[in-house]
Amino acid sequence: MDVVYVVGPQKRSEELRYSLRSLAAHIPHRRVWIVGHKPRWVRNVHHIPRAQFASKWTNSTENLRAACSHPDVSDRFIYMNDDFFALTPVPGIPVAHRGPVAEVIARTPMGRYRSGAAATMRLLQELGIKEPLSYELHIPMVVDRARMLEVLNLPQARRIPVLHKRTLYGNLAGVGGEQWKDVKIASRTGDVPDGAVWVSTTPESFTDGVVGRRIRAALPAVCRYEDSWQPAEEPVDVQEDAPPARPTARDPKPVWVDWAVRHGVDRDAAEAMTKAELQQIGS
Repeated sequence: MDVVYVVGPQKRSEELRYSLRSLAAHIPHRRVWIVGHKPRWVRNVHHIPRAQFASKWTNSTENLRAACSHPDVSDRFIYMNDDFFALTPVPGIPVAHRGPVAEVIARTPMGRYRSGAAATMRLLQELGIKEPLSYELHIPMVVDRARMLEVLNLPQARRIPVLHKRTLYGNLAGVGGEQWKDVKIASRTGDVPDGAVWVSTTPESFTDGVVGRRIRAALPAVCRYEDSWQPAEEPVDVQEDAPPARPTARDPKPVWVDWAVRHGVDRDAAEAMTKAELQQIGS
């Protein structure tokens, strides 16, 4: 089974490097496809180039649509993001969900991400699924290429700016699965739970956090999907005693997004919020 990474434009690509290392070491697969941005150091993968000029959500959806439209991608493939990591060898990809979409919405701050979840839930209800499940977990997902393309091409789905495509597909394809707690670790101090097999990070927690250091230490060897470039030296440990100061009104939105993440808000949800909404967090 092939693996498809959808990758947006970015200045750093270290998460992808270590995700590929975990893939090579721990996940059975055939070929790797990268759709969107392919860093120069990546080797031995198939590339589907796509301009990344829209929002992160639209880019992600269109990258996935491009993969599903490509005839050489395997009929069933592993849908992967560049911040997903397998910590130990796995026999296959788990089938899991986060529970009812309505319950996930109730825990999510107001913003575009929550609006997208609500719009996706309404669409599923219109299509006859009364209590849809959320599949927006930060783990890989096995999808049927033709079925996913049908789902993405639904006229109603095309009108949802922040489409929750895993959720739409998971319910319409009837994948089922067991309920999991999400594995994303957002804070710098968050550590990998004992016995964890899957973990996901944010740019902050990967670069400067405990979880990022653990991932890099667990996967030191260059894999077949990268050239001989070596990662930069470990970042200097930061003093964790004093919490970061609250941003000022003049600080740009990304600084406020990091502030929200440190206060427990999911990064996707935080990025969908306005700066004014972010400034209400922790006040």
